[in-house]
Amino acid sequence: MSESDQTAANRTAAEEFLRAFHRRGIERVFANLGTDHTPLLEAAAKARSDGEGSAIPEIVSCPHEFAAMSAAHGYAAKTGEPQVVLVHVDVGTQNLGAAMHNAHRAGAPVFVLAGLAPVTDAGHSGSRDHPVHYFQDVFDQPGIVREYTRWTDQYRPPADPAETVRRGLERAVSEPSGPVYVTATREALSRPVESAATDTMPRQVSPGGADADAVNRLTSHIRGATRPAVITSDLGRPPAEERVGALVEFAETVGAGVVEQTPTTLCFPRDHEQHVGFDPGVVLNRADLVIVADADVPWIPEGDAPATDAPVIQIDPDPTKPAYPRWPFAIDETVQADTSATFKAVAERLDAGVGEPGRTFWRDVAAERRAAAEERLAAAESDGRLTPTVLSAALESIVDEDTVIVEDAVTSRSAIMSQIRLSEPGSYFWKGGAGLGWAGGAAVGAKLAAPDSRVISLVGDGSYLFANPSACALFAAEYGAPTLTVVYDNQGWNAVESATTAHYPDGVAADTSVPESRIETEMDLSAPAMVVDAHTAVVRDPDELPHALSAAVTAIDEGTPAVLDVKIERP
Repeated sequence: MSESDQTAANRTAAEEFLRAFHRRGIERVFANLGTDHTPLLEAAAKARSDGEGSAIPEIVSCPHEFAAMSAAHGYAAKTGEPQVVLVHVDVGTQNLGAAMHNAHRAGAPVFVLAGLAPVTDAGHSGSRDHPVHYFQDVFDQPGIVREYTRWTDQYRPPADPAETVRRGLERAVSEPSGPVYVTATREALSRPVESAATDTMPRQVSPGGADADAVNRLTSHIRGATRPAVITSDLGRPPAEERVGALVEFAETVGAGVVEQTPTTLCFPRDHEQHVGFDPGVVLNRADLVIVADADVPWIPEGDAPATDAPVIQIDPDPTKPAYPRWPFAIDETVQADTSATFKAVAERLDAGVGEPGRTFWRDVAAERRAAAEERLAAAESDGRLTPTVLSAALESIVDEDTVIVEDAVTSRSAIMSQIRLSEPGSYFWKGGAGLGWAGGAAVGAKLAAPDSRVISLVGDGSYLFANPSACALFAAEYGAPTLTVVYDNQGWNAVESATTAHYPDGVAADTSVPESRIETEMDLSAPAMVVDAHTAVVRDPDELPHALSAAVTAIDEGTPAVLDVKIERP
């Protein structure tokens, strides 16, 4: 214990929280502030006044809680390090909304510290002094988000804030990782407490590689297969380079084709000759061994169910998916273990010659997929159309090895992934859940985590509007985190139309193209970014794309956020 810590008996719980976060590697607290945060603001000001501002995290003021949570998620996804979000009582917790869902499904380790309404009417530091403190008092504030957390708690003095921080971060980073949620009243945060201030770090508990028996069984399965395949969604999470490298080594050794099924991050280089795309049906109909590796939803049973008798083996640190009420996937054998470590162990036992039949087979399948993508692009370009495929192909020209793509484009997603052939671990991120609007804040978080990278956010028009775009633009400008946002603007809710027509292909709604899914009002979706004098443009012609993209890249490289509203055609 340092001398400074030994003389800290008069520090408030609020200051001890901030110091404990910093000791455990938290550099920033993404905050949307309210009257319940006065002890934390006073503690931060005091630390800076005492010349100890470097002993607490930077408080990053976010214009909206959804943006704050999404930014923390984006930062955590890029670095693998847990992040902290500070929100305002029940209403701020509600504003986390779908961003909390996304972090839960994607396994983003985020520690949420929320204020509670004061519990005393008078006589204590922090007692109620405004009508809003009665409005904000609810029976079960953690219940708003409990289903989306790994752990919840209320801080109550004289408990040690450092232990609350340690325990919360431990639960956030351990398998399955995800959000935690802690509440505290003003009275609790205002109270002086003694903190142990130890250097004990949170444990990160996750399984290692498979045991020897499981590795032997997997090796035997591989030796008996000529067309093995891997379906994965999340294998590329940090440490991304190590984990993606393990899959590449495994796939090349055993001759496996690899499908990224609704990937949350890049799991396998998309220009690799054994990358067979994003449709699990491609391998389920061809493989004689299927390995499901770190995938929550490996296929859709009704549409993609295996057409062969190929054995299906699951390798996953959390194989039963307890956060899902139903998980109806037919698995023949399960290995509960770290996937990348298991892949390494199996690859080490095999000679590269065993994979030659599979490598040849899947290279041909991958080549057919790429040829089909090129044909779609050529057809659209020859007709002068501005489609998601044409826009995505143009975007590839501004992507380099340091670029980070943050994507939330829904119905344009397949065009993005097939045309922008990313290869670097940590170069692509998706929200992992169903909460639209994530990319706006997540891109700012990713830029703060990787300030030397070019961060490009690719979104649909609906996703862009859901993100509180003015708040995200202000956030990016305020903290010097310029990103390029490209809106795939099809002037409506294309996912709603496609879902309706798929459900009722011969229905009345299909005959009228589902008018409720269309927006007739002409909009300039780059306009919200004008609140900070961002670089903005509207693109309606494919011939305008090269100049528009070049100008936007120049802007962000010079420190100015940029938004392009690209009016793509609607299917």
